[in-house]
Amino acid sequence: MFLKQMLREWLSARQKLLLIAVLGVTVLGYILTDPGQGIEEIGYRLAWLVLTGVGLGILYCVYHKKAELNAQRSALLMLLIVVQIMIIYWLQNLLPIKFGSYSVTNGQLLLVLPYALAPGMTAVMLGKKLGVFAALCTTLIGMAMMPADFTMANYMVLSLMAGLISALLCDRVERREKILYAGFVTGAAVFVAAIALGCFRGSGLSTLHDGFHVGGFAAEAAAALGMSFMVCVFIGGLMPMLERLFNISTHITWLEWSDMNHPILKKLQMTAPGTFHHSLYVQRLAEAAAEAVGADVTRAGVCGLYHDIGKLNHPQFFTENMGNQAFSPHNELTAEASARIIIQHVKDGVEIARKYRLNSRIISVIREHHGKLFTFFFYRKAMDRYVKEKKKFDEGLIDTCPEEVDKALFTYEGPIPQTRESGIVSMADAVESATRSLVNPTEEERRAIIDKIFRERILDGHLRDCQLTLGDLDKIKESFLTTLSTMNHNRIAYPPAANQEDDEAAPVTPAEQARTAS
Repeated sequence: MFLKQMLREWLSARQKLLLIAVLGVTVLGYILTDPGQGIEEIGYRLAWLVLTGVGLGILYCVYHKKAELNAQRSALLMLLIVVQIMIIYWLQNLLPIKFGSYSVTNGQLLLVLPYALAPGMTAVMLGKKLGVFAALCTTLIGMAMMPADFTMANYMVLSLMAGLISALLCDRVERREKILYAGFVTGAAVFVAAIALGCFRGSGLSTLHDGFHVGGFAAEAAAALGMSFMVCVFIGGLMPMLERLFNISTHITWLEWSDMNHPILKKLQMTAPGTFHHSLYVQRLAEAAAEAVGADVTRAGVCGLYHDIGKLNHPQFFTENMGNQAFSPHNELTAEASARIIIQHVKDGVEIARKYRLNSRIISVIREHHGKLFTFFFYRKAMDRYVKEKKKFDEGLIDTCPEEVDKALFTYEGPIPQTRESGIVSMADAVESATRSLVNPTEEERRAIIDKIFRERILDGHLRDCQLTLGDLDKIKESFLTTLSTMNHNRIAYPPAANQEDDEAAPVTPAEQARTAS
């Protein structure tokens, strides 16, 4: 039944992708054809478009991971490609363009085409791989609409080169200034390549007739740089709207979520300081482990920060926030009630994350970081109570036979981690919680408890769906050991000051401490 449901969801996703592709090709077909064109030209363009679309669609489905093949990402990619093709088609239909006695040639028009729009925006929003794919799409589809007097080879070279450069430079943008830098480099590359390809031969502002014209050369350089700069300004300004519209978060947004002034993190510091410091440790462990296995470091760290935000609703019921274990509020509750509160923090975390519109990947990690594990402490407490009451019933001391303990009441709903980052955060959470209880542990003790945790998670299938190999898990364990050693290093024990006349140790001043340490 479960397999059938998953298959239905997979087919539904494929159908959405197919619908988006058909709509995109239809729009492009409408753009590239005109009733005034001959039947042969219309047939040529449509055949080129359909064959190219089928080939690119197959490449998209085969080359990219299933996690990337969702309707929102595909719709955004198709929208950006269609917009760039529409702009290019509109610009080339404006020819001939005249400025006084000067006219813009086909070669000069190649300087002001927005090659970087779709590839650059796609790389910022969806990553480098899809940015490169967008560059390939806009190049091949754009070739279908180039008029006969255009040199198709020149367009192909400039479009593919500019698209690849912008896609590579706009990957994992941490500051918006990097987008402007990418625009400058792309514009300069387009201008240099246009000169090398001889796009300015014939008439034009920089013709070599009667000598070299500095003014024309400068104007064409300014046109190439100016268009690329404008495209990148457009990308930077449009990003927030597209992020909200398509529920996609850029690398810049991920970094903004790691800011300790975020409302959730500030509330966590004030309401549940123990949970906050636990989350900081998990963040550091997750970032180091993600770097060790080639996962997304920023995403793993941010998810580590927010994985336990559900504890905000009942912080006093979690160990790290208890000032004195002897006065735990769980002493007044049944084991089932305590387990329900502990397990509920996952659902509470999902609700809080949705309220503050956090990324869906953060929500997934919150939901998955405990998988389908169970709260052993309270389960053991319930079993002990059941054994005692059952013994009393057997001895005739009580009239009612106790109900058997339902293990489902002590089990998290899951699912188990589905991504590498989710698996890393889950293991970092377990390791940090377990090692924190150790008093002055040696490296061997840390290694023993980490090995035990990993062995149990592997055997119970907790990590089977998160794409982490056994080799990755070994690297993660070593990373955890290294990180824990640096975070919990021992400090120098300063000796007390010399005895004074009253035979009492005088307090050690900061200056004396500094001299002792030196």
